[in-house]
Amino acid sequence: MEQENLQQAEELNNNEPISPDTLNDETQNEVSVQGQPTPIEKAPEKEVPAWDFSSFNTDEIISHMKSLIDDFPVQRLKVLDSLPQVFEAQYQKEYDKALADFTKDGSPAEAFDYQDNSKERFYSVYRTYREKKSEYYKKLEGEKEQNLKEKLQIIEELKDLIQHEESLNKTYQDFRNLQDRWRNTGMVPQAQASDLLETYHHHVENFFNYIKINKELRDLDLKKNLDAKNALIEQANALLEDNNIGNAFRQLQSLHSQWKEIGPVAKEVQEETWNRFKEVTDKINSAYHRFFDNLREEQDNNLKIKEEICIKLENYASISFEKLSEWNVATDTVLALQTEWKHAGTIPIKERNRLYKRYRAACDAFFERKRQYFQEIQTLQNKNLTKKIELCEKVEALKDSTDWGTTTKKIIEYQKEWKTIGPVSKKVSNKIWNRFRSACDHFFDRKSAQFKHVSSDQEKNLELKRELIEEVRNFKLTGNNDDDIEALKAFQTRWAEIGFVPIKEKETVQNEFRKLINDHFDQLDIDEFEKNIERFKSKINTFDNSDDKDSKIIQEREKLVNKIKQLETDLHAWENNIGFFSKSSNSESLVKEFSNKIESARHKLALMQEKLRLIDGMI
Repeated sequence: MEQENLQQAEELNNNEPISPDTLNDETQNEVSVQGQPTPIEKAPEKEVPAWDFSSFNTDEIISHMKSLIDDFPVQRLKVLDSLPQVFEAQYQKEYDKALADFTKDGSPAEAFDYQDNSKERFYSVYRTYREKKSEYYKKLEGEKEQNLKEKLQIIEELKDLIQHEESLNKTYQDFRNLQDRWRNTGMVPQAQASDLLETYHHHVENFFNYIKINKELRDLDLKKNLDAKNALIEQANALLEDNNIGNAFRQLQSLHSQWKEIGPVAKEVQEETWNRFKEVTDKINSAYHRFFDNLREEQDNNLKIKEEICIKLENYASISFEKLSEWNVATDTVLALQTEWKHAGTIPIKERNRLYKRYRAACDAFFERKRQYFQEIQTLQNKNLTKKIELCEKVEALKDSTDWGTTTKKIIEYQKEWKTIGPVSKKVSNKIWNRFRSACDHFFDRKSAQFKHVSSDQEKNLELKRELIEEVRNFKLTGNNDDDIEALKAFQTRWAEIGFVPIKEKETVQNEFRKLINDHFDQLDIDEFEKNIERFKSKINTFDNSDDKDSKIIQEREKLVNKIKQLETDLHAWENNIGFFSKSSNSESLVKEFSNKIESARHKLALMQEKLRLIDGMI
C-alpha cells in the first residue's frame, strides 16, 4: 500500500505539476501542503483621523463625530465610546464661560438662561452610533455562528478524505478545495476558535500522514511557510520607522495573528525564525511602553500644574476685596488662570472628576463673592444717587433766585456737600452731574448778566491786564531761579488783584497771560515736576477774579480726583500683570514695557496729588 501511495504521488508530480499559484494561501491557521503563499493584496483602509476631541467646542465635537459615523464602519470607531465624557466636560466649560460673561457686570446668576441645544444634538447623533454598533455586532455574531457550522462541516469532509479511494490527483484536489473553503470562511466565535483550529490542523496532519506525501512536497510546503514568515518579519521591521507608535503597535498585533495562521517551518530554522520576529516585536513593544510612560509623566506634570491653579483660585475665592479696582484686577487674574487651566493639557483619568470639581468650586466661590460685592455696591450707589438727586432739586429750586448773596452761599454749600457724596452708577454718573452743574451754571450765568453794569470798571481792568501782559512779555529771566520765580509769582498776584474784565475778553487775555507765564517757567532751570506745579498754580490763580470761582475749583477738583482714581486702578493692574508675566518664559520685553509704564504713572500720580493739595488749599 505504501508503495502504491508513493507511486501515486510521483504520478501526481509528473502529470500535473503544482505551481505556487495552485498552493494553499490559508489564513485561518491551517497547515498547507506546499509552496509559497500568494499574498492577497488589499486596498489600504482609510485611516481613521486621530482627532483630539478635547480641543474642540461642542459644535465641532458633534460635527466631527457625525463625519466619522458617515465615513467609517462602526467597528473602527472605538474612539467614540468615551466621547460623552469629553463632550460633557466641554459643554460644562462653555456653560461656565457664558455664565461668567453674564455675571461679570454684576448680573445675578439666577437670571441666567443658557440657550443651547448642543446636548440634545450630541446624544441624538451618539444614539445613531450606538444603534449602528449594536446592529453590526448582532449581525457579526450571527455570521460567526454560521461560519462555525461551515468549518465544522469542512472538518467532517476532511475526515472523509481518508476514506476516499480515488486517485491521488483527485483526492489532493478535493483537499485543496476544502482548504480554499476553510480560508474563505470568516471568523467564528472566540470561545470555539482555538479548539476548532487545533482540530482542523490535526485532521490536516492526518491527511498528510494518510497519503504519505513525499518529502520533497513537504519541504516545499515548509519553504512556503518560511517565506511567508520572513515576509511578516520584513513588514514588522518596516513598522519600526512608523512615527505613530499606536498605529505600529496595532499593526503588529495583526502580523502576530497572521503568523499564527501560517503553518510550520523546518525544525532547523524554526527557533531562529521565531527569534527574529520576537526581536522586532520586543522593540515595538518597548517603544509602545515608553510612549505611555512619557504620556503618564506628562499627565502627572499637568496634574501638578492644575492643582497649583486650584490653590491660586481658592486663595482668590477666600479674599474679600474692598475696592472695585481690586475686584477688576482679581477678575482678570482669575480669567487668566482659567485660560491657563484650559491649555494645561490632560491629566490621569482617575483624577479628572475630582480635580475638575475642585476647580469649578473655587471659580464659583469667587464669582459668588464678587456678585455679593456688586450687589452691596449697587445698593450704596443707589443711596448716593438719591442724595445727589435731592441736591439737584435744591439747586433747581434756587436757580432763578435774585437774592444773589444768600443764594450764592447756599449753592456753594451744596457744591461742597456734593463732593462728600460717594460715586453712583457709571450709567447715570454723567447725567446726574450735568443736571447739577446745569442748575448751578444757570444761576451763576444770571448773576453774571446782572452785574454787566460794571462794564466800565471791567474795561479799565482789561486795559491794566493788557499792560501787565506786555510787561510779562518783555520780562527777561535773570538766571537766578529763586528771584525769577518770585518775580513770576508777583506777576500772578498783580493779575489776580486787578479784578474782573468783560466776559467776552476774559478767556482771551487769561489764556495769553497764562501762556506767557508758562513759557517763562519752561525756561527756568528747574525739574519738570516743579514746572508743572508752577504752571498749574498759574492756572488756578486765575480763578480768583472769576465770578464762578467756586464752581471752577470744584470742577477742576472733580477732574483731578477722577484721573487719580483711574491712574491708581491702572497702576494696581499693571503691578499685578508684571508679577504674572514674570512667571512666563520669553516675557522679558513685556516686563520691561510694563515697568516703564508703571514708573511713568507713578510720576504722574505724584504730580496730580500735589495739584489736588493745591486745589484743596483754595477751598
